[in-house]
Parts: sequence; C-alpha cells; structure tokens
Amino acid sequence: MLQGRVSTIFFSVSITIMVGWLFYVGKAIILPIVTAIILLQILYAASATVARIPGLGRSPLWLRATLALIAVILMLFAMIRMLVASLQTLVPSLPRYQSNLENLFSTWFAVSSNADALKPNLSDMMSSPAMMFDRGSEAIANGVSQFANRLLTEVDIAALAQAILSSLTSFGGFLFITILYASFMLSEITGFPDKVRRAFGGDTEAKNTLNMITRINHDIGSYLATKTLINIILGVICWIIMVSLGVEYAALWAIIIGLLNYIPYIGSIVGVAFPALFAVAQFGTLTVPLIATGLMTAAQVIIGNVVEPRMLSKSVNLSPMVVLVSLSVWSTLWGIPGAILAVPFTTILMIVLAGRKGTKPIAALLSSDGRV
Repeated sequence: MLQGRVSTIFFSVSITIMVGWLFYVGKAIILPIVTAIILLQILYAASATVARIPGLGRSPLWLRATLALIAVILMLFAMIRMLVASLQTLVPSLPRYQSNLENLFSTWFAVSSNADALKPNLSDMMSSPAMMFDRGSEAIANGVSQFANRLLTEVDIAALAQAILSSLTSFGGFLFITILYASFMLSEITGFPDKVRRAFGGDTEAKNTLNMITRINHDIGSYLATKTLINIILGVICWIIMVSLGVEYAALWAIIIGLLNYIPYIGSIVGVAFPALFAVAQFGTLTVPLIATGLMTAAQVIIGNVVEPRMLSKSVNLSPMVVLVSLSVWSTLWGIPGAILAVPFTTILMIVLAGRKGTKPIAALLSSDGRV
C-alpha cells in the first residue's frame, strides 16, 4: 500500500515537471492557443450581455459571441493605437525628463567639491558621534549621487522607449494570432457538444465532461469579464486624477494601470509606480507625484477592498496562498502573460480536479473554503 502511494506521488511529480517544462519550451506555440481559449470564455460570458440588446435575445450563441468578438477587436485596436501614439510622442520628451531628474538628484545629493572635506579625522569622529553620523550621511549622499548620475548618463532612455515600441508591435502580432485562433474555435462552438458525446461514448461521462466545461466557461468568463470592467473603472478614475493634476500621457498610464491590475497583489502596486516615477521626471519635484500617488493608491484600495469583492463575489473560490504560489509559477514560466493568466489557469485546474472523485480532495485544498 505504502509503495503504491509513493509510486503515485513520484509519477505525479514527474508528470508535473514534464508538463511545466513543455509549457516553458513551447511558450511561443502554446500561449496564443491558451489565450484564445481564455478569450473564447470571455466571449461566452459577454454573449449574455449581448443577449440583453433588443432583437438579439433569441439569436444563436455563435452570433452573439461573434458580435462580442468584434467589439473586443475594436477595443483592442483602439487601445493599441492609443498606446503607440502616446509612446511616439513620449520619446521626444525623454531628454527633458532626463534633465529634470538630473537637476533633482543634484539638488538632493550635492557632491562636495572639497575632496579634503570628505577625508574623516578618526580621532574627531570617535570623540563626536554627531560628526560620525554627519560623515556617514555625507558618504551615503555622495554614493547615491554618483550612482544616479552614472545611471542617467549611461542608460539610453530613448533606446529603451524604442525597444518598448518594438515589443508593442510584437504584441500586436500575438493578438492577431490569438484572435485568429479564437475565430476558428468560435466557428466550431455549435458542434462541440456532439463531439464530446461521440468522443466519450457513455452518456454519463459525456454529461459530466460537458458540465465541467460549462462550469469552466461560466466561472472563468464571469471572472475575466467582471475583472475587465473593474479595471476599466480603475483606469478611468486614475486618468481623471492624473489629468486633474496635469500629469502628461495620462491615457497611457491609465491603460497600463488597468492592464497590470489583472495581476493579483503586485499588479496594482507596479501600475501606480510607473506614472509616479514619470511624474517625478516631468515636474522635477515630489509634490505633485506624491499627491497623484496617494490619490491613485486610495482608488486602488477602495476598488480592491470594497468594489471588487462585491462584484466578483465567489466567481473564483481560490485560497490566497494558492493564488500567490500560482502567480510565482506562471510568471516564471511565461512572464507577464503568465502572471495575468495565473488565476484563470488555477481555477480551471481546481474545477478539473473537482470533477474526479480521486482528485476532489486536492481541489478542496486549493479552494478558499473547501467547497468545490
């Protein structure tokens, strides 16, 4: 009995490692397909909204999903066009931003021109703790100043922005392939239940599989559709805050905040850090950036702790610790796309495990309340 359990654990761990290696090596092929499946689940949930439009309530599912896909394509096209336009206008402003940062650092950490003043007198320092503190503070200030000046002079910010533009172009190609996959999957959605019945043969097995797929579509689609709405609300609020305070390229930062908010826990922090740092470079002071950061952080806290729990409810019943571990695993395998898809992937895994009697206890451990 013990030997059988050890063998089961060994094979399970081995298969998990092999699958992880396959996902890592085959990222270029697997990621667009998986993203297309996730997009199809979003369209499945959005088709219910399309059904509320007068005249489309009794339309077939494939037609409503197609209309939702067209709306998603138009929204993505507008977003990418806005990002590219913002980045293209941002590049000429980078020298001014760099000059503001240099002036700010030189004001904060002025390097003493008197080299002899930096040489400490050991006997005086030992007899005066205040002098020791002053010498230490001055040494730290000079070190930070030298590091900042070296960073600002050696890092080519314009080249960095051009690299971001190139990455954005590659992202556009990735979206094209993903939407193409989703379109072909959408064309087969009506005949998919019959395929499942023929594949599994038995009515019970086919019914259980279809029920599991329906639950995955409902839970993942509802989560992503609601999360998208929440991110849009957050992006609009942050855009209003930045426009009111005169922060440049507010639309660009609002889109970045909305996209990064898909990543649990750390996404909201990183999203606010981008406009805060660039606001420091724009104004050359800390007053406006601190006000903007405080207001946007307050908006993040209110939406994350009040609005989001009420809107998402129990659409994903995952343990916070499991979410954190899955975030680490998938971000290691697939980077930012993996971090965004960590929650949907883990939810799908939990639903699949809950559909089998032998693996249902594992699904209960992955959930937040044990109810699967």
